[in-house]
Amino acid sequence: MKLELSKVVQGRCRLGQLKEMGRMGQHCLDIPGCLLYTHLGTVPHLTQDTLHTLSSLPTVTQVTLSNIAEHQDVLEEFKGGFKKFAGLHDTVLYCSLHDSAAQSPTGHTTNKTVSVWGSGGRIELTVAKFMALQRTVQPDWYQTMADGETWQTGISRKRVRKSVDRSLAHLDECLLVHQKSQHKVVIKVLHLKKLNYKVLHQLKVVFS
Repeated sequence: MKLELSKVVQGRCRLGQLKEMGRMGQHCLDIPGCLLYTHLGTVPHLTQDTLHTLSSLPTVTQVTLSNIAEHQDVLEEFKGGFKKFAGLHDTVLYCSLHDSAAQSPTGHTTNKTVSVWGSGGRIELTVAKFMALQRTVQPDWYQTMADGETWQTGISRKRVRKSVDRSLAHLDECLLVHQKSQHKVVIKVLHLKKLNYKVLHQLKVVFS
C-alpha cells in the first residue's frame, strides 16, 4: 500500500490516491474518499441483492472491532477470516477500532489498554488481545490501537499530549507484534502505519 499525492493546497488539504490495496494490490482509493459502512459485514437497510444493483460502490468495506470482538471465538473456529465469513468479495476489508455511527463512552483508555463497546458492554483490549483479534479477522487494512478521546469540546492541551503519547506507545507495540506475525493478509498495513507514526511524532513536537 502506498499513498500518492497529486495536489496539496496550503500544506493541509491533500488530493491523491491510496494504491496497491488488497491482497493482490489491485485496488485503489481516492483521497479524500469514502468507505462502505457495514454492521458486521452487512450494509444497514440494504439486502445483498439490492446492494449489488448499485454502481460505483466504494473500494473499501469497513467493519468495526467493537462489533466483532465479542464474536472472536466463532471466527477463530471458522479460520477463514471475516471477509470469507461474511461473503464479501472483490473488496478491501478495513477494520476500524470503533463504530463511526455510534458514540462510545469516554474515560476507559489507559497506557496499556483501549476499550471497545459491543452489545454486551465494554470489552477491554490489551495489545496481545487486539493483535489476536486482527489475526482472526484477517483484514487487508486495520486501524491500530489508539487513544482517540480528544474530540470533546474544551479538551486541554495536556490531555491531547497524553493522547499522542499513548497512541505512539500503542503503535510501537502493535508494530512489534505485527512484524513478528507470519500472516500475509495484514502485511500491507505497515507503510500506512509508518506514515501515521511520522504524523503522531509531529503532533508530539507540536504539543511538547
